[in-house]
Amino acid sequence: MPSTIKKLVFNEPAGRPMSLFYFGIAVAFLSLYVFFKWVLGSEDLFLFPLVMVVGNTLQGIAESRPESQRQTAGVLRLIVMFVYLSAIVVIVFVPESACHRSYRPAFWRC
Repeated sequence: MPSTIKKLVFNEPAGRPMSLFYFGIAVAFLSLYVFFKWVLGSEDLFLFPLVMVVGNTLQGIAESRPESQRQTAGVLRLIVMFVYLSAIVVIVFVPESACHRSYRPAFWRC
């Protein structure tokens, strides 16, 4: 198992085409967030696109590293996995009522 993780996470960065792909996906999710929040004026808790923007941007940075910086790319990939797993934990364990207007404090913005 550790050798599989080492092969998948700490392999050489894929280069410029893959980094541009990940940056493009990040821009798409950012435009989705802007559309729903600013254009439509949605007041719902809409953090999924922002999590995807952060994850895809970090993945794009990892893939744009030179081949000699394999460990740096691996650490960035691990951070991306942590970001995605944190989002899953928040979705599962944070109750939906935490964002209801009558239950939240004044400083809490959903």
